[in-house]
Amino acid sequence: MSSLRTFVRPLAFALAFAFAAAPLAASAEEKGKQPKVEKVDKKKHGKGEFPMESARFDEKVEAKIKHAREQMEALLAAHPLPESMKAQIRKDFEAGAAAIRAAAKEAGKDGKVTRDEAKDVKKLAKELKENAREKFGKEARREGKKRDKRAS
Repeated sequence: MSSLRTFVRPLAFALAFAFAAAPLAASAEEKGKQPKVEKVDKKKHGKGEFPMESARFDEKVEAKIKHAREQMEALLAAHPLPESMKAQIRKDFEAGAAAIRAAAKEAGKDGKVTRDEAKDVKKLAKELKENAREKFGKEARREGKKRDKRAS
């Protein structure tokens, strides 16, 4: 019996090792065949070329405003808000969009828009967004409800 064990144990160990090592060896061969990925220069990827033509910059600004409007409308449809508040939000959005368009026109009045001018327009848009969140965000609505309950 002991001679059978001495034969079976190493055989079982060898089979277990073979079954575990075979998939690893097969995947190692496949990795060498894959093409290498080219790295993209992170500094220029998606940043745009500056100085940029003012017409092209205006197109980009309009596309961003359109996207923001779509997001706003989707959020307004998803949340149960009074129609008066929705109308005020839309009115404030249009006023902000007009301010951003005016800043973009001012940046491109010489026919070119530099990176610094574009950053100023982006900063204005970010400030308007933060103001809207402070005015109409969840916290502002919660505080308004708390004030209404206290007044009752």
